[in-house]
Amino acid sequence: MDIAVIGPSEFTLGFRLSGINKVIEASGNQEKIDKLFYDAMADENLGIIITDNTTMDAMSERIRERAEASVKPVVIIVSTESTAQETLRKMIIKSIGVDLWKN
Repeated sequence: MDIAVIGPSEFTLGFRLSGINKVIEASGNQEKIDKLFYDAMADENLGIIITDNTTMDAMSERIRERAEASVKPVVIIVSTESTAQETLRKMIIKSIGVDLWKN
C-alpha cells in the first residue's frame, strides 16, 4: 500500500522530503482538484491519502463527502485548527476500528 499527499506545494514539500514519492500538487480551480482527488481515490495501490484543509475546502461537496467516507484509501486531513484532533480521532476509528483516545 502506498501513501499519497495531495495539496499545494508548500504543504507537500515536507512530505516529499520525508520520502513519500506519490506527491500530487493540487492548485487551481475546483474541477482540477476534484479530478486529481478522484483519480487518486481510484488508485488501487493507495492505502492512505494525506491532504490539507485548504484542498478539502476547494473540492466540490460530492468529492469531499466521498473522501471523508472512504475507508480505502483512508483520507487524512492535516489541519492547524483546534478540531484537527477530533478529525484525526475519527479517521483512526474509521481505519482501524479502535478509539485510541478512549480510557
